[in-house]
Amino acid sequence: MRTKVQSKTRSSVLMVATIAVLGLGLAGCDEAEQGRILRYEKGTYLGKKDTELPADIKNELRFRASMQRGV
Repeated sequence: MRTKVQSKTRSSVLMVATIAVLGLGLAGCDEAEQGRILRYEKGTYLGKKDTELPADIKNELRFRASMQRGV
């Protein structure tokens, strides 16, 4: 037969263990992990849309590409 002290000790240990497990579970909810893609579609990019490059950068890239081709 358990005594009242053993019963209180056991319930206290169980409560501390439960709080520790919950704390570890919540610590795993890192902000960087929120909102990320969890289901991938083969052959489909699901990330953010690219932003449009300014016209002067596009022209510079075209010029560099033409120089590399030797045109």
